[in-house]
Amino acid sequence: MATSIVTTVTEATPTISAPTAASPPLLDKRFATLKREIVKPEDEAAVINSYERLKQKLEVEVERLSREKQSAIPEVSWADVKANGEIIPANIAERARHAGCILFRGVVSEKQALDWKKELKEYTERHRAVGGKPLNDPTFWLLYWTRPQMQARSHPEILKAMGSVMKLWHVDDESLPIDMSSQVHYADRFRIRKAGKGYFLKAHLDSSAIERWEDPKYRSNYEAIFKGEWEDFDPWCMDNRPDAKVNLYQKQGGCSAFRAMQGWLSLSNCGPGEGTIRLLPSLKASVAYMMLRPFFLEERFDTTQPTFPGATPSRGQFFPTTKYHPHLRQDQTMISAPTVHPGDYLYWHCDLAHEVETQHNGKEDSSVFFNASVPLCPYNIENMKRMRKAFHEVLPPPDFYMDLGGPYEVEAQHDDHGAREENIISLEGRRAIGLEPFDENEPGLSQGQKHVRIMANEAMKDVF
Repeated sequence: MATSIVTTVTEATPTISAPTAASPPLLDKRFATLKREIVKPEDEAAVINSYERLKQKLEVEVERLSREKQSAIPEVSWADVKANGEIIPANIAERARHAGCILFRGVVSEKQALDWKKELKEYTERHRAVGGKPLNDPTFWLLYWTRPQMQARSHPEILKAMGSVMKLWHVDDESLPIDMSSQVHYADRFRIRKAGKGYFLKAHLDSSAIERWEDPKYRSNYEAIFKGEWEDFDPWCMDNRPDAKVNLYQKQGGCSAFRAMQGWLSLSNCGPGEGTIRLLPSLKASVAYMMLRPFFLEERFDTTQPTFPGATPSRGQFFPTTKYHPHLRQDQTMISAPTVHPGDYLYWHCDLAHEVETQHNGKEDSSVFFNASVPLCPYNIENMKRMRKAFHEVLPPPDFYMDLGGPYEVEAQHDDHGAREENIISLEGRRAIGLEPFDENEPGLSQGQKHVRIMANEAMKDVF
C-alpha cells in the first residue's frame, strides 16, 4: 500500500456550475444526486487518497505498456491449453487477468477459417441489399444467420475455448444461478475490411454507458473503488455481474445479454497497422480510473456537477477520451493486437477499453467473426429466448433489428440462409440456442449451476 496522502475534504455545495467550452455535457440534475449516493461522506477522504495512488499506478502502467507494446497482450497456443486439461497455464492466466485479454492461437484450423470467409464473401456478393456499414461498401454486414456463422458459434473447439477463458472468472457464492461452463448463443455480425479502407471506432467499452454508475447492481461490482480501496477491486468476480442492468433505457445500440468476454475469431492474416483491434491491456487500473474520473474532473473531488463524460444515458457504449480521461494516455496505452492468423481467437474482458485502427495499410482484408462468451444465468436465459425466436424467424436479433437504419433486406428473404438446425454442429451449440436441454445431472455441478440449468430448461421446454 502506498503512503497515505494528506487531504482536506470540504463540504460540497449543491450549486450546478454553468458549462464552459472545456466542460463535459451537463446531464439531468439527478446525476449530481447520484454522485453523492455513490461516494458516501464517510468515504470521501479515502476516495481522494485512492485517486492519487491510482494516478501514480497509471504512470507506471503507461511506461510499461509503452515499452512492452504487443507483448503486453498475453497469448497461448490452444493446443497447449487443451493439453493442460483445457485450463490456461497459471502464469499466462495471471497475465491475462492483469491485462484483461488473451489471444488463443489456432482454435480452429486455418483451412476451416478461410473456408468460412470464402463462403461469407460469396454470400455477401449474392445479397448485397442486406446493407451494412458503410452502406456503399460495407465493412460490417447486417448478417447473423449465415451457415459459417452458425457453424462457428456451435463449433466444438470454439465452445471449449469459451469454457477455458471463462475459468479466468470465479463465483464466490456457489448457490448463485450462474453456470460459467455453459454458453448462451448471441448472434452478432462479421467484419470483412478491405485493404486500404478507413474506419472510425474510437476507444470505448460496450455493454452500457451510464448504467455502470446508475444501476445499483451494476455499480456494486465496483464497490471497492467507491470506498477508496481500488486495489481490492476484483474485476473477475462474477457474483453480481449477471444481474446488472446494462440497458436501462431500452434504446437501440444496447446489449440485451451479459457478455463476460467479448471476442472474435480471425479469418485473415492481420497485424498492427492493418485494420486490427487496439486494446488497453491494464484492466484493474484503467477501470478504477474510468469509474472515479467523474468525481475528479478538475483534479479535485466534486459531487455537485451532473457530469459523467463519455457516459450518455441511452447510449450503449461508454467512450473514454483524451480530453476527459487524460491519465489513461491513450496514445501510448492503446495497443494494437499482435499479428493474428486465420483460426486465432482473441478475447477481452467486458470492461476493457478497445478501439479499431483507423487505417488499414495491409495487403489483404482484415476479417473476423464477432462471437462473445455469454455464460448461462437468468439474464442470459431471457436473451436465449430472444435469440431462438430470431433464429426461427430468420430475422436480425432485437439488439440489431434497427441497426444502422435497417433492416434493409433480411435473411428470411434468402433461400440460401443458414438458420437451419443442420448448421448447428454440436450438442452444446444446440443447447446454447435453446434447442436441447442442459444436463441437470452432470456430476460435479454446484448448487447454482444445477439451479440455473433447471431454470433454462423450464424456460425452453416448449421445444424439447
